[in-house]
Amino acid sequence: MGGDRHRHHHHRHESHHGRGKSSKPHPSEKYAVEPMLCQFLWKKELEKDAKMARGEETLDKAGEGERDLAMDQQKSNEDSEENNASSNNIDQEGEPNGEQSPPEPDPLFESPEAEAEAYADYNMKYCLNYVRTFFNHHLDDPWFRQRLSPLEAFRRARKERLRSNAEAAEFRKDILNSLEEQQSGVIPKKDPDCPDYLGPPKCNFVSGCRLGVGTKPTASLIATPFYRRRTHSHYDDDAPHEDDSPHHIVLQGEDRNRIERHAKSHLHSFIKSDACVKIVDVPPHATDEQISASLAEHCTVKPPSAVWSSAVFVPKEKTSGSADPYHRTVYAVFPSREAKDNLIENLHRANEDASRGHHREREERHPRSRDGRDGIPGVLHLDVDCTDVYGRRQVDADGKGGAPPLTEEQKASKKEPDLKLPTRRCTVFVSTASLAPSQPVSVLSAAVSSRARIAQDRDSVSTIALTLDQVREIKAGNRLDDLLRLLYPGNELENVDDEDILDVSIAYLRRVHLFSFYNGCTAASDVGNVLSGQHPAGTIHLRLRDADEILRKAAEEKGDHPMTGGVDEEKNEDNENLEVDDNEDSSEKEGKAVAKDMLVMRLNESISKALDHVKMLAYRGSSCLIDEETDSAARAIELQEQQTKNEWIENHGIIDGDGRARCSFHFCHKLFKDRAFLQKHLIKKHSDQLRAECGKCHDDAMMTAWDNDENRPVPGVLIDCGSKFGLVTCAVKGSDKPMAADPEPRLWKEEEERMAEEERKYQERQAAAEAAARAEEMEQKRRQEELAASAAEKRKGNFVDVDDMPEEKVELSFEDVAVAPPPKKKKKKKKLL
Repeated sequence: MGGDRHRHHHHRHESHHGRGKSSKPHPSEKYAVEPMLCQFLWKKELEKDAKMARGEETLDKAGEGERDLAMDQQKSNEDSEENNASSNNIDQEGEPNGEQSPPEPDPLFESPEAEAEAYADYNMKYCLNYVRTFFNHHLDDPWFRQRLSPLEAFRRARKERLRSNAEAAEFRKDILNSLEEQQSGVIPKKDPDCPDYLGPPKCNFVSGCRLGVGTKPTASLIATPFYRRRTHSHYDDDAPHEDDSPHHIVLQGEDRNRIERHAKSHLHSFIKSDACVKIVDVPPHATDEQISASLAEHCTVKPPSAVWSSAVFVPKEKTSGSADPYHRTVYAVFPSREAKDNLIENLHRANEDASRGHHREREERHPRSRDGRDGIPGVLHLDVDCTDVYGRRQVDADGKGGAPPLTEEQKASKKEPDLKLPTRRCTVFVSTASLAPSQPVSVLSAAVSSRARIAQDRDSVSTIALTLDQVREIKAGNRLDDLLRLLYPGNELENVDDEDILDVSIAYLRRVHLFSFYNGCTAASDVGNVLSGQHPAGTIHLRLRDADEILRKAAEEKGDHPMTGGVDEEKNEDNENLEVDDNEDSSEKEGKAVAKDMLVMRLNESISKALDHVKMLAYRGSSCLIDEETDSAARAIELQEQQTKNEWIENHGIIDGDGRARCSFHFCHKLFKDRAFLQKHLIKKHSDQLRAECGKCHDDAMMTAWDNDENRPVPGVLIDCGSKFGLVTCAVKGSDKPMAADPEPRLWKEEEERMAEEERKYQERQAAAEAAARAEEMEQKRRQEELAASAAEKRKGNFVDVDDMPEEKVELSFEDVAVAPPPKKKKKKKKLL
């Protein structure tokens, strides 16, 4: 194997990492000019460079003697005979005749350890330059700043708190509207899939909150979890995913478990009212403010009230898909459905006007898909002005509006430099479809859906909601306790079934705090990750209907004794054999049985971690948005921004003797009545320069966070492993010393294992073929022996087989043989007419 290995290395030394014109470029090619070399090719390149250096030295020495070559040629010819004689003498003494072989070059490294250390240094420098290039390229991207800048993360958390309070107010409105309908005589509709032990709901809002209506899916409808099926599982998300959690089975488009039938009260207010649009394929450099401004240009009723972005798509080492790297999905929320419809109509009209001239024939040949609403297509194009929001350019040489020095080219051409920011535009795609039907719904397992868990889960949910309401400063009257008293006034709350309280609380947690109770017990950082399905809170979890009956049948089939009692006569029991003390209460027995189930243990562990987390949040207090360290750094940057803004305004104003103020930018010099008007001018007309100066306040903190980041959102680097393996993608890991593991040894080990396995299978096939040939030969030999034995037996009975008769030569002679004459022919008589 060793010889084959070196032979393959020789053939793959000249690697070809070119890419065809039609193939999509690798994401890492934007941040690295050439791929990294594996250790073998890196060493070969060093040896090649050393050999070229030695060759150049030889050529230099040879060049010095070329000028004397012509003068010495004649003398060399005269001395040729003498040289031949001396060479013959050397041959007689045993020395070699002819040119001596060149001496072996000195090794590049003293030991394998030194070679490995040198390659590690090359690897680290390459990866360090790679991650720094990535940092500089995405420094001003909004997703990148939210990840690294403490102030941007602080502002994001503050924006989320405002949304939580607004959603809590909408939750209260939904309850009041439903109670008014009940008082006006509207009979609430009970879900036909609702269990029989639950009575009629008090109002339609409670009916829409009930989760115990999930039906067991058939085998043909079972699918993998929603967030695992999506390519968004590779997105950069700060919330943990329960990828390996079998708590639930997501059903997309299943007949009974659809959002149109169940759990409508769990939808966010802007989703339920259909006042939100989805914008896809947003590039990383486009900000939410630019998207909102572009949408407002097409609004004649009301502009969007909020814009939320999902996490960007980060390409991983083994990611395959058509998603563009670091693109994201944006959700624009409007004050009402009328405002959203107004945007769609105006944007559709703008799209039609833009395509009327040169796309009419194409539309006739290839009609676009439409959603059936007045001929509006399913996707509309939105043109966005995404010019650099921070405007980092050199137009302020001295920090006081001075002009930068002219370059030689500008001096020669006598042209004034272009001081305007280069315009940058992009096209994003606005979906006109309603988002409510696309909300994923899942059905929990029977063990998690058991009635034995309801009371315990209700207490846990109430504790979590109470703490989060206090920490996030939800207004009094809109908190969960106040809403439950509003829904069930007086003593009515004490007589309500625990399951209804649990379901209303879970709906409140999902809508207000973006909290997923049944899948991980974690909260999303913002609503964009929930709507895009990148966080478990994006999925609505239904409990399995008749879960206790399913568990009872499973226990009976296994031979266990069904256990009843506790809160209800029909309690859940585990499907495992458990030893339970007869003196214990039946509810305690069932609690132990359920706790032994793997799914229940995992859910209990998640709930325990969530309770500990909210305790920590309560200890920090409501003034802490993220954590003490991040909040302190954010406030320091915010103060630095304000100081920078004041200094910038002070440095870019010139006060004349009469009190008037003049703009100091060399390309402006406008005169104003006083400093107040100048300040408005600077903020309005030169805001790009001000943003650039304020943006520099984040750079140090972002660079520090980037250097300490263990899992940077960078695409894997390409490592050239030669023509045998080609370009291999490897992740860059490490904070202070980022490195990418050399895949070449692993690939060769796998290749040798594969070749060994193929050799083993070949040997097995060869051995089997040889065994079959030997068996066939033995079988033929046995048949011949049987035939010989049979012939011998026949000869013993004076019977000679025709095949066994000996061959004898017989001579035939035809001399003196009497031959009878041939018979005479009879003559036919002619008949007379």
